[in-house]
Amino acid sequence: MTETALKVRIDLHVHTRHSHDSAAPVDSVLRRCQDSGLGMVAITDHDNIRGGLEARERAAGFPVIVGEEIKSAKGDIIGLFLEEPVPSRLSPQETARRVKDQGGLVGVPHPFDRVRPTAMGLRAIEEILPWVDFLEGYNAHTFLSMDNRRGVEFAGAHALPVVACSDSHSALELGRTFTEVPADELNGTPEGLMRAIRRGACVGRRPNPWLMLTPAYAKLCKLVA
Repeated sequence: MTETALKVRIDLHVHTRHSHDSAAPVDSVLRRCQDSGLGMVAITDHDNIRGGLEARERAAGFPVIVGEEIKSAKGDIIGLFLEEPVPSRLSPQETARRVKDQGGLVGVPHPFDRVRPTAMGLRAIEEILPWVDFLEGYNAHTFLSMDNRRGVEFAGAHALPVVACSDSHSALELGRTFTEVPADELNGTPEGLMRAIRRGACVGRRPNPWLMLTPAYAKLCKLVA
C-alpha cells in the first residue's frame, strides 16, 4: 500500500433500534456514519438482520453490510453478509456453519471481555477457530484495556486479522472507533473485505462514559414502554 493510497474508515459492529438494547433510528445511524467520516458500516443487531436490511434499503449509495450479532450457546458471534437471520442459542459450531452456508464472514466480538457475560472466551473460540475470519482487537465498550489487548495477542498467535469496532448503541458513538483500510480492496464482497482488513489499521477511542450507559437505558425504556 502506497502512502497516497486512498483509505476508508469502516465499522463492523453497529446496533440500531432493532436491538433490544438500542433506540438508535436507522436513518440517524446512517447520517452519523457519513457525517463522522465513515465510509462503510456493518449493521449487526442482536439476533436479527432487520436493521441491516432497512439500512441497506435506505442507504442511498452508502455501503452497508447486513450482519447480525448472534447469541450462540457459548457467547456472541458476528455474522456478516447475511440474507437470512441465524437463530440464537445454537452451538458455536452450528452458528458459524450457518453463517458460512450463506457465504458470510464469521467474527468474534469482544472475545475476552471479562465484564461481559456474552463474551465467548478462550475455549469457545478454539471450538470454532477453523471458521473464524476476524477478531475484534478493540471494542469500544470493553471496559478493561487488557481484555482488548488479549484479543490482539490471540489473533496474532493464530494469524487472524483484527478490527476495531464501536459496538455503538447510539448514533453519537459512531466515528471514534474504526478500522482504516485501503479503498481499492473494497468491492462489496466478503473476499474483498477480508483483503482490506488484513491490510488495515485499528483506531480505537472510547465514547463519552455516559454514552456507554446507552444499552442499559434503552433496555429500560423498552421495558416500560
